[in-house]
Amino acid sequence: MEETEQCRICNSATKLKWDSNVDEALSSDSFAITDAHYGKTSAVYECIECGFYQCSDLPEVLSYYQDLEDQAYEQGRKERLLQSNALLRELKKLITSGRLLDVGAGSGILVEAAIAAGYKAEGVEPSNWLQGEAEKRNLPVSKGILSDISHERSFDIITLVDVLEHVVNPLTLLKDIRTRLAKQGFALVVTPDCNSFFAKCLGRRWWHYRVAHVGYFNRETLKKSCHLSGLEIVGQKRPGWFFTMDYLWVRVMQYLPTWMRIKPMNWMSRITVPINLGDSLLVILKHQESFSNGSR
Repeated sequence: MEETEQCRICNSATKLKWDSNVDEALSSDSFAITDAHYGKTSAVYECIECGFYQCSDLPEVLSYYQDLEDQAYEQGRKERLLQSNALLRELKKLITSGRLLDVGAGSGILVEAAIAAGYKAEGVEPSNWLQGEAEKRNLPVSKGILSDISHERSFDIITLVDVLEHVVNPLTLLKDIRTRLAKQGFALVVTPDCNSFFAKCLGRRWWHYRVAHVGYFNRETLKKSCHLSGLEIVGQKRPGWFFTMDYLWVRVMQYLPTWMRIKPMNWMSRITVPINLGDSLLVILKHQESFSNGSR
């Protein structure tokens, strides 16, 4: 296959894995957190050395997130709070208090949970609408991205939950986390695993193959990315999630022919389902002692 731009992780050449199957103009709706157009992506390229998947044809996506509105995301706030509390329990094993920054904070759900858990928490979020929703709840979520946070500030905990796969410069983001992480601090990163059982079984139809995801990690490429960014993995697991039954029902129906799809019943919205399909990676990171800023 024809080689194209360099890998965003290791700088090696990449080759085309899948052509784009996006047949309409992209808009902020294409990048909705709750988007269910599974398997629809721009062209995906695979690194010939490390195996990282990236969407090289989308060099800039921030503007889509700045204009993003996602009402369905807020409707699932209760379930997302359960997930945030589960993530915080992992952090509580290592650090029980301190300054926490949630990057890509959405409407402040994890920030809300962290404050309730005793952390001095805040967030940063590029979506004007989501940041506004956090503001309505008097949650300390500022508008912008991590680079808008002063380098003079440091945090005991930095969380990056389902964000890394959305950025075109993952190493820059991870290095920015390192520079703002207190010397004895911890970072928590969650991202989908494109080498998981369901990713392999479903191929391109896997639910994490979406327009909004422009980089796809597996255990090895995530570890390499962290290492190259001066971060060391000190803990890892497969995180679970919480969804209402109707939310899951609609998404399962996407895998059936249109004529077989059945609408969810009203009672399904009242039932919360814990689910862990083992297709995401959670890593807890700290400063890598021997890291050199010039290393790659």
